[in-house]
Amino acid sequence: MTEKYGLADSLFDTPEANIDIVFIHGLGGDRVKTWTWEGHDRVQFWPKDLLPEACPTARILSFGYNAEFAHFYPLFGPKFISEQLTIDDHSIALLQSLIGLRGKTKTSDRPIIFVSHSLGGLVCANALSRHHGTDLASTSLVEKTVGVVFLGTPFEGSSKAKWAGRALKILDWISTTHKQDVKDLEERSAKLMSINDAFQKFLKTRDRSETRQFVQVACFFEQYAMYKAGKKIGTVVPKESACLPGIDPQSIQANHVDMCKFEDEDREGYKSISQMLRQWISDLDKRLKGPTEDSQKYSVVMSDVDFNDRIDNNREVVMGHAYSTVADGFRITGNSTSTTYHDINPNDFSQVER
Repeated sequence: MTEKYGLADSLFDTPEANIDIVFIHGLGGDRVKTWTWEGHDRVQFWPKDLLPEACPTARILSFGYNAEFAHFYPLFGPKFISEQLTIDDHSIALLQSLIGLRGKTKTSDRPIIFVSHSLGGLVCANALSRHHGTDLASTSLVEKTVGVVFLGTPFEGSSKAKWAGRALKILDWISTTHKQDVKDLEERSAKLMSINDAFQKFLKTRDRSETRQFVQVACFFEQYAMYKAGKKIGTVVPKESACLPGIDPQSIQANHVDMCKFEDEDREGYKSISQMLRQWISDLDKRLKGPTEDSQKYSVVMSDVDFNDRIDNNREVVMGHAYSTVADGFRITGNSTSTTYHDINPNDFSQVER
């Protein structure tokens, strides 16, 4: 992999691929090292070495961009900096790289899942939630997004002071720049804070849409503090900062840097992420394929609820009207209230009351 920025070559691809998984590194990282565990005698680049086994129908990509500190928190310029920071450039580059690749390979209709680390999560969130105007290609790509995994991404709410505090900790980790040389971090955090707000509105809009696929979201937080040269930096993005409202937080037993590096498939963090990705893909496949022949074999309607599968091991289900489309479709075992129920010929959908 020679290209530093953009998507370059796929980490994994197959003729059977029907979904794209795109990795986005964070501040101070790059497209490979961010996701690579390094031991004494070997390295493990898990999106390429491990994930294809868990997600064999996915094309796996890694996006690279200039991740220097100044591209998130410019070190020079006026106190009230422009809203158009370089993070917008990174977000646009992400979308345009995907549009180009998917157009070239005739895969523009594929669903997309993003996996992002640290402030790379805000590059992703900004790409998905910013206004694209008349850019129909970007709008279409955003519509194809079905899931995002955030690893240690700071969702801070409304406090610019908190954003500035995160910036100083990240600066301690990735840079030799002295804190006193970085001015007005609170004001410089305003853009990142606005991205957080816009993304939450984007998720709510997609959740409420009747015509567009909702977006699955997972938020992971680091359990351990960071150290550098014997100095304790602390937890860069703690639990309360790494999670969006309404999303159950999940932990990874590592610090902020190592939470996205896995030695092998037995690491708990890898198992959590890979199993989640595999489940999302499986659920999406089922929705796209529609009801299976087996699920149509069994059909139970309870008032306004239509359930197209068997109901086994029921406990305390209350229903007003019900009918079954198969012989012996109703069978109640154990304790129950007195109920009148009948089997209905599949061609006779007259309703029977309790």
